[in-house]
Amino acid sequence: MKRNIQKLAQQEYDLLIVGGGINGAVCAWDATLRGLKVALLERGDFGGATSSNSAKIAHSGVRYLQHADFKRMRESISERATLMQIAPHLIDVQPYLLPIYGHGIKGLETMTLYFAIYDLLSKDKRRVKDSARCIPNCQILSKQEVLEMWSSLDPDNLTGGAIWYEGQIHNTERLLLSYLLSASERGTEIANYVEVVEFIQSDNVVVGVEAKDLISGQTIKVRAKTVLNACGPWIVKTLNLSREQFKDYDLHASKAFSFITRPLTNDHAVVFPIKPMYRDPQAIVNKKSSLAFAIPWRGYSLVGSLHLPCEDDPERVSISEEEIQTYIDLINEGYPEGKLRREDVHHVLWGIIPGDREGSAAPMKHYRILDHAKEDGLEGLVSVVGVKYTTSRDVAQKTIDLVFRKLGQVSPLPSTKNTPLWGGEIEYLDLFMNQAIEQESDQLSPEVVRNLVRKYGSAYQEILGYLDENPAWGVVLPNSDVIQAEIIHGIREEMAEKLVDVVFRRTDLGSAGYPGDEPLRVCAQLMAGELGWNEADTEAELRNVVDSYIIRPKTEMVCQP
Repeated sequence: MKRNIQKLAQQEYDLLIVGGGINGAVCAWDATLRGLKVALLERGDFGGATSSNSAKIAHSGVRYLQHADFKRMRESISERATLMQIAPHLIDVQPYLLPIYGHGIKGLETMTLYFAIYDLLSKDKRRVKDSARCIPNCQILSKQEVLEMWSSLDPDNLTGGAIWYEGQIHNTERLLLSYLLSASERGTEIANYVEVVEFIQSDNVVVGVEAKDLISGQTIKVRAKTVLNACGPWIVKTLNLSREQFKDYDLHASKAFSFITRPLTNDHAVVFPIKPMYRDPQAIVNKKSSLAFAIPWRGYSLVGSLHLPCEDDPERVSISEEEIQTYIDLINEGYPEGKLRREDVHHVLWGIIPGDREGSAAPMKHYRILDHAKEDGLEGLVSVVGVKYTTSRDVAQKTIDLVFRKLGQVSPLPSTKNTPLWGGEIEYLDLFMNQAIEQESDQLSPEVVRNLVRKYGSAYQEILGYLDENPAWGVVLPNSDVIQAEIIHGIREEMAEKLVDVVFRRTDLGSAGYPGDEPLRVCAQLMAGELGWNEADTEAELRNVVDSYIIRPKTEMVCQP
């Protein structure tokens, strides 16, 4: 996957996608598999905006039962099973423990029925070929069983508990890249750091875009029969690049964030109540609290998510220290056993996501696919607003169905549901892992191999191929599980143009918090050698990494030459 700006300007595409978040990436993969000639432009880095906020759950929509929204729950269950099949190396099975109190509408008898219905509607969970990775049925626990698992829990009025299971995504950034790498291998032209500045129109038809390469400063024109706007909360801002007057789509934004903290739980994710930040008028059950999760994740806990109103320009929004403390207080009210302190929070995952309505913190519940010929009288332009990582493949399939109708072509049958992603050619993960560890035992430790397989799957040997060029690239960066070859691969094959790209989205180096000065400097020096940075460039890249953290490192050594 390499940037080729000149090639983008020299061809006409069936479909040009604007936006390289999860929805744009999956649309590119689906359209390419169906035989369309596709290009994708992203003004920043892939997955660097809305898609950077994720609780990293391939979720089943178990909470949708409270809305009697069986359709949305069935979609989520099916798509969870699909993800576990097409990207098995990136997703684990994670149990969740829910304490149950009393005997009312949220009591043991009602929740027993609730989870029985959920199991009945969850036939897809058995679709995974690897039986070791099938999602088990839910379990209803006695009060004593719950207290044995969660000894510090308040026993007053506790009547039992439930365990259900979700898919836990090891690395959402690698999942998004896997879609892009898959599409690129099939011929999609992809470029990051290319900003669309204007739609090219012929009367009432969009025929392409004018775009600026933010790396070189060059301006190009990219022509396409159909343009897909996949810019998330920036969808309206992108539409305004046209000369047309668009209708009010009532699209708003919500600010969402989660914490990476010291471990707050052991094997099970724990579920606890927090004060709701918005009212859900569609819920059948009148909720006086929302549910939050503390999830085991790569040796930490991932706690989330909190949603807050956001009516500011997304370009200027951040997470304040006051908002961090507010969430800590909410967590401690609902989960006092965790005793979370400010210094326990290592990293904040956040993003601006589509909101449900103006002035509300509520996230949008349902995706939207907009045909602007019908909505606004402008041909050649489609927009998609997705709401969940888990269901992005299903939304993309419906979006590309519309693109084929716009093109006047008969669509081949979609095949993304059954086609492994880049790195996903693995039938039995445990067997594959053990074979990889044994095969590489002469040069790498089991832990290094295990981490490579968890990130790159069946393609892990592509990373090890760099060791033939320079054996030193097999060295692990200090205080991390990242080998230097991963950085080289990210630059040469995954369009890593900036240090933040490698630290946050090509490797695991900084995804759980500030990794430390020494590994950052090693990483920066490798990138400088590959990309020709001088000393001033390198120091600027290091400062940019520090500035990208909501929770900044205490030391300033990283910025010293």
